[in-house]
Amino acid sequence: MTFYFCPLYGRTIRVNIVKMKSQSSREYRGERLQALTVRQARFIDAIAGRILPATDTPGAIEAGAVFYIDRSHAGPYAHLLSRYARGLRALDKHAKSLFVASFEKLSGEQQDSVLGDLESGKIAELRDGEAFFELLRTHVLEGVFGEPSYGSNRDMIGWKLVGFPGQQWGYPETYINKVVDLPPVTWEGLPKKPGQS
Repeated sequence: MTFYFCPLYGRTIRVNIVKMKSQSSREYRGERLQALTVRQARFIDAIAGRILPATDTPGAIEAGAVFYIDRSHAGPYAHLLSRYARGLRALDKHAKSLFVASFEKLSGEQQDSVLGDLESGKIAELRDGEAFFELLRTHVLEGVFGEPSYGSNRDMIGWKLVGFPGQQWGYPETYINKVVDLPPVTWEGLPKKPGQS
């Protein structure tokens, strides 16, 4: 509660000021989140880093899978946001019961152990944990290998990993039983169809 002098009434009045969260409080890794909280984004990034870790090539974190998940939860997957919130809370509670630390702070080996319990349905606080793990895994992989315009697959990392050339109008020669050696392009970077100006 804040008090202000009001010249209109000639007296001091009480005003309830609702503090709005600043935009920066919804930023994660330099991008504004649309559906997830910053904590959920960090948590999902940690999970994504175990599902498809960086090795000698970039992984799910570098591909920005979390941003695909965020955008999709603000749109077509909005109905899954509460399921994610419940699942992540249960997963974190399980991590704390095993290792006395939140999931994001665990070592890779400890995170794998917690995710293994989730995948096998051993987390008592979460009904149908196996299905939640599969949902997480599917969304991470959609983020890594999907069209970059959906929010991730940054620098076409996923496509480069599997040799997918992206949205091509055609190929200069038949690629049956051959490696496609064209650099990947997104639908936005598509050249005009042959004969178009």
